[in-house]
Amino acid sequence: MLALLFGLGCVLVPALVDPTSAYACSCAETTAARALRSSDAVFRGTVTQADPVKRDGQRVDLRFEVDAVYKGEVYADQVVATAAHEASCGLETSVGSRWVIFAVQNIEGEGDDAVTRLVTDLCRGNLASGRAPAALGAARPPVSGASDREERSVRADRRVTRGVLVAGFGFLGLGVVGALALGLAWRPGSRPKG
Repeated sequence: MLALLFGLGCVLVPALVDPTSAYACSCAETTAARALRSSDAVFRGTVTQADPVKRDGQRVDLRFEVDAVYKGEVYADQVVATAAHEASCGLETSVGSRWVIFAVQNIEGEGDDAVTRLVTDLCRGNLASGRAPAALGAARPPVSGASDREERSVRADRRVTRGVLVAGFGFLGLGVVGALALGLAWRPGSRPKG
């Protein structure tokens, strides 16, 4: 009876002491060929920055100086989003480290505010050595420029377009009201007799 109570105590006491749930990232093994097929963009680059996104705290934007592209449209200065913590399958890197990155396109936001950005995680098959396997094929150079500049440009274009539309409809409305006012003021028979 004592042994049974002792065993039950060993199981229940840890649950009472630390009732918080622990989550860990768990990934199935993948090959470079499979990771290539399931990715929208594959490139080799060196981490130049790792910036936590302040508005949500759940994401880190990794900036890469890209020297080789194996798949997709990748800029010479490419930003890739990942979860902020390794427990959430976030890719933890250090500035100056070289990687082969397998990323997918993800749409963030809704409607006109939606933007497409590259996202990666621990389970995508990223390679920390920076050595590209032969399965990736021949590399090509990246697109010149920075991916986040393109994103800001798209957002700015959308804001300008929206502003022009609002201003246009505003002027059109004022024109209609003005035309109606003039039409009422110049009606036939409304002139004073002299």
